Amino acid sequence: MDETRVLPGNDVGWNTGTADEVVARHDWSGRDTLAVTVVTAAAQLRDVDAVDLPPLSETIDPDALCQLFAPLARAPATDGGTRGSVVPSRGRIGFRYAACDVTVWADGTVIVKSA
Repeated sequence: MDETRVLPGNDVGWNTGTADEVVARHDWSGRDTLAVTVVTAAAQLRDVDAVDLPPLSETIDPDALCQLFAPLARAPATDGGTRGSVVPSRGRIGFRYAACDVTVWADGTVIVKSA
């Protein structure tokens, strides 16, 4: 079943070709934290309320996750790959949370798949 699963309030998403994946884009300038984006995406995938999921802090330190990528998300991407250049979308971290495989990219893309 092809469907696009994009979190409410998110303006970025694409057709994943499966109902077993949710893709969201974290808004670095928004009021929600990266942890909220991850938990909300996992809740949508599992079709439950976010408060019914375990705290994200039982899996990964939410503050460290945000601090890891926030500076990269604000840095302008450069081309050419010269020393000291930053290409934010290349950094990523993956972890398992609430029976889901989560990948967070430095550009704010969050992909949550069934584990």
